[in-house]
Formats: sequence, structure tokens, C-alpha cells
Amino acid sequence: MSRSRIDPHLKSVLAEFSRNYLVKRRNALMGQNFEELRTLLAEMKDASLERNAELLDRFEAEARRRGNEVLRARDGDEANRLIADVLGRNGAAKVAKSKSMVGEETHLNDFLSRRGIEPRETDLGEWIVQLEAEAPTHMVMPAIHLTRADVARIFARRLGRPVPEEIPALVRIAREELRREIFTIAAGFIGANALVAENGAVILVTNEGNGRLVSTVPPVQVVLASIEKVVPTMADAALLLRLLPRNATGQVFTSYVSFIAGAGDHPRTIILLDNHRSEILADPVFRQVLRCIKCSACLNVCPAYKVLGGKEFAHVYMGGIGTLLTAWVHGLKESKAMAGLCLGCHRCEDYCAAKIKIADLVIALRERINEQTGSPLWKRLAFEGVLARPPVHRAAFRAARVGRPLLSGKDGYLRRLPFPFRKYDRFRAVPAPAKKTFSKLFNKSGLGGDQTASRGRITIFVGCLVEHFYPEIGMDAARVLKALGYGIDLAPAACCGFPSANGGFPRSARKSYEKLMEAIRASETVVTLCPTCTTMLGHAGPDLVGDEAAGLADKIISFAEFMERKEKKGLARVLSKRPEPNALTYHESCHHKYYLKAVEATRSVLETATGFKIKDMIETATCCGFAGSFSADHPEVSEALLAEKIEAIKETGAGTVALDCPGCLLQIRGGCRRQGLAVEVRHTAQLLAERLNKRNS
Repeated sequence: MSRSRIDPHLKSVLAEFSRNYLVKRRNALMGQNFEELRTLLAEMKDASLERNAELLDRFEAEARRRGNEVLRARDGDEANRLIADVLGRNGAAKVAKSKSMVGEETHLNDFLSRRGIEPRETDLGEWIVQLEAEAPTHMVMPAIHLTRADVARIFARRLGRPVPEEIPALVRIAREELRREIFTIAAGFIGANALVAENGAVILVTNEGNGRLVSTVPPVQVVLASIEKVVPTMADAALLLRLLPRNATGQVFTSYVSFIAGAGDHPRTIILLDNHRSEILADPVFRQVLRCIKCSACLNVCPAYKVLGGKEFAHVYMGGIGTLLTAWVHGLKESKAMAGLCLGCHRCEDYCAAKIKIADLVIALRERINEQTGSPLWKRLAFEGVLARPPVHRAAFRAARVGRPLLSGKDGYLRRLPFPFRKYDRFRAVPAPAKKTFSKLFNKSGLGGDQTASRGRITIFVGCLVEHFYPEIGMDAARVLKALGYGIDLAPAACCGFPSANGGFPRSARKSYEKLMEAIRASETVVTLCPTCTTMLGHAGPDLVGDEAAGLADKIISFAEFMERKEKKGLARVLSKRPEPNALTYHESCHHKYYLKAVEATRSVLETATGFKIKDMIETATCCGFAGSFSADHPEVSEALLAEKIEAIKETGAGTVALDCPGCLLQIRGGCRRQGLAVEVRHTAQLLAERLNKRNS
């Protein structure tokens, strides 16, 4: 169980911020081809990383030629010592600091304070959290967790007088206090957004004047930058600057962009920090982490971060990308809890300016964490002892069905769980296993018996939830396919391997996937009813086994995509377009949207083929909070996300929720039932089957 604690006020603040951010970002990117720009940025960063040692050497030579001192630091302790030495030999008892996450990474403030040197943050957000003796909770907006009332209270305590809560007054106080200090402090410290090899320039991007003042006014200057920040040319830096402000804060330009090259009258020391980045650079799987430009877009759209904030979902760095950085610069043990907080929804990857596969890398990190720090016994038993062994898997569900009369009520849901397990079902009703599996129902139905089907044969893979909990979804999909003229074969009733892969148990995942792969290899087309299974069969699984799965991915297609690509005209023939008495809304399941890019296929099928008109809910693509075992590991987060989803459904006034994922159906239907909400939650296959013409039913 996680230690996560949810602050309702913070959750509300972050939700409002995220909504505003999305609007500002969309406006800032208007007229820009984001996909093209981020592809170029990713390619530029990869090319720069490939030449990292060469570019660092050139940067150092150019910076030295312009009068700067350049030092190298292997780790955070060495970087801190070098900074303290520079300040000490120049007699600086206090240092004015611009915002630097790398300084946070090395715990520079604590290090300097222990040596009698006072660090004074001059970025507004950093100053506020320093006064409150807190750590930043966001990489771009350090004090995002504090309200204006909180800031007024903090300022009043510092000044010893009442302070108004109005933002202009708070900014004026900060400006007066910080400028007075900057002009009296002997040393200035900055980070860097980029280092330019061709001319030795340090690029600093800020929205406040403090960065420019700190880097010019104090007579002693120190720069701390991590080694992946170096790029070859000013043109490369300009590409970064086109994306950074737009993706970070929804601005076309930030207020201040400083290019700092020559030392001038002030001695400047530039410290290049490795701190295990060379190890990341040498790792072919994780190297792409170093593309990160710290725009924090991934935080701004992360469902788990929006619920928990940067105190819970953080070590020093936050969120999914922070999990990956933490594993390397602070250790696997420090990243373990964070890795468990990633939902794996892939939303961050759609917004990442550098096209980093954050969610996939977190899964790869879980594998390393399990290998090197251990994993919970119940997960090893579930993934290695049950899911990877189909006979054991089937036997477990047979036992559950035998006990069904004792476990469930007449409504087909489990009775309320006793304390201490109440936290797992307090926010949703949990279904009992179905009386009969889909495979048994299908084999008795005669739906697959036509060996001379006019449209050929289709193999259906339904996944665990449909097989054992929602066989009606599988039966409806089979009815639609039969009405369209297809003969139907069943893939084995076994786990696809995704839960094991997602949990960081690749051997179990590979074992499950390989057994399925052999069983469906001869199939011409495999239609899936679960986006997560589609992801595994068509993408993650082939990556696990390599060439053994050659050609298999091309055969895998989700039910909605199959209908949109192959059978829209056929659906028009076999479906009746009856008016829908209640409005229909649609939940965009995470893998279906962000990994498979298939939600438009569902929308097209629902609206065009059936006559439905979809009424969109707010943030229709935000995760519902199920995410497989996540809702068992972190029920508080799962509950909070589900509550948001149900409120969004209520606001539409819809009587039916359509979706493509059985896991989302379990979560949302169970949540609606627990709240007594009279809303039908239906899989796309069910909505199509309900509209089959009588002659095709």
C-alpha cells in the first residue's frame, strides 16, 4: 500500500491549473506543427548525446577562451564542494541563486548552509518555498502547491506585518525584498537550459528578471549545468527555445532569454555535472531520458501528479520523468515508490517535447527495481505463479465461480468487503466472476460453426475480464461479426502477459505471450476487445520476443478499428439507426487513445454507423483510475480519479457511457453503481449489437 495522502485543496488547485495550461498551450502552439517540431528536437538531442563528450570538450574550450573557468564534477558532492570552494576563495558569505533543478538534485542549499554560506533563492516560487522550509513541488513552478493566502501568510511572518493577499501586492513585496538582496550579495548562481558548444554560451530562460540580475550584478558568478544540456550550435538551441516556453507554460516566448558567453569584468565558473548521466548515456534503453528539456508538460497532464502533487509523487524530481531521473541520480530505492505511482496511461508521451517514451521506460525501470531491490510476494505469486500458467489461472477462476454464491449478492456484485479491505471497494462495486466463461458460452452458442462464411474467418481474443467477468461483451462482438458474414474462431482463454510486463516481470510476460503467439500465429486476423491486450499482442509482446513474433503485429486489431477500417459500410447494412433516448458520452480509454491512437475509430463507428451523437465530457481522455493492479496498490488515487470521471459524466447528462476497455468498464460501472447513478456503461461491441437488425440478431 502506498503512503500517498491526498490534499483536497491541492488536488483542486492542480486540476484548475491543468485545465488552464491545456488552453494556453493549445493557443501558443497554434500555427506550429508540434509533432514535426518535437521530432526535430528529439533527433537533435539524440545526435547531441551521441557526440556528448566531443561537444563538452568544445564547449569547455570555447568558454575558457572567453575568460570563463570550467570545471567537471563526477557527482553532486563534488559539484557542491567546487561551488563552495569558488565562493570561499572569493570571500562570499551569501549567494543569490536563480532557479536550478540541478542545484536541488545536489542538495546544494543544505551543503552551503552547513558550511556557513547562506543561499538566497531569488526566483519567486523558489524563494517562497525556501521561506517555508519546503522543497519545490514542480520543476517549472516550484510553489504551485501554495495559494495566495499561504504566500501572504509566509510574507507576513518574514516581514513582521500584515500582508494583503492580492497578487500584485505580493509580487511587489517579493521584487522589493529580492532586488535589495541581489544588489548587495557578492556571488550569483544560475543553472542552464542549454550550453552551446560552438561559442561556449550558457542559455538561461526565465519569466522573472531575477535570472538576468543574478547572472550580471554580483561580482562572482557560478553556473551549474548537467552534461546532457550541451548542443552543437545556436540554431540547435533556437529549436529548443521554440518548444520550451510553448510546452512548459503556454507562452510563445518567455520574458527573458539570456545568452551568456564572455566573462567580462566578473569571473565566472561553469561546473559541468555528470552525476551518473554518463551511465544513462551508455544505456541503450534509458538513454532517451537525457533528451528531457525540463518543460514539465508531462507533470501538467499526469493524472496521478494532479491528484497527489509534487510532495507525494517526487523525490527531488517529480512525476514519471522524475521517477526515471531519480533512479539514476539518487538510486533505485528512492525511485521505487514513485515507479508504482505511474498509471502507465501514456498521456505524458503525447505531450513530451522530446518524444520520450516515459511510461514504457517506467515499466522497464520496474523490471530493474524488482531484480535489484525485490518485489512483493503477492505480486510474484500472482504474476509468476498464476497469470503465466494458464492451467493455474483457469483453476483459480473455477474456484472463484464455485464460491460465487457465497461471495456475491443477487445483483452479481461482491458483497461489501470487511475491514481492512473496505478501502478497495468503498468507491466502486466489484463484480463477482460470471456464472459461465465466455469460452463456454460461445462454444455452446453455435456462433462459430459456419465454416463457409462469406467474409472469411476472424479470431477473437477477448482478454481475462471479458472471459471471466463480462462474457456478454464477447458474445455481442461475436454476434456483430457473424452478422457481417464472418466465421469466428477463439484464441485461447489465457492472459496476454500485459499485467506481468507492466508490473516489471518480463519473464512471466514473455511466457504468457509466447503461448498465445503460437496459438494465434496461423490466424489471418485477430480482433481484440481490450485495448491493453491489443497493446500487448501487437506492440509490447513482439518487443519482448523479437524476431519470433515477426508478422504477428500486423494481424492484431482492436474491435473498433476493425469496424472502422473494414466494415463501416457493412455496419450500415446490418445495424438500424434508432434514436437514442438518452444522450451518449464516451470515455477515451488510455491505451486506446494514447498508445493505439484508435479513439477516432470508435467515435466514427458510434456516430456514423449507429446514429449516436456523442456528448463529450470534460477531459474525456483522463484516466479513470483503474490501470490494472494500480487501483489495488493505490486505492486513494484510484478513487479520486474515478470521482472526477463520474462528475464529468454527470455534467453531460448522458444516460449511457461508451468505452472500449473492460477494465475501464469495471471501474466506471462499479463507481456509478456505488453512487447509485442511473447510467448505463457499455462496451462499443454491446452498443453495436443492440442495434443489429432483427434479421441479423
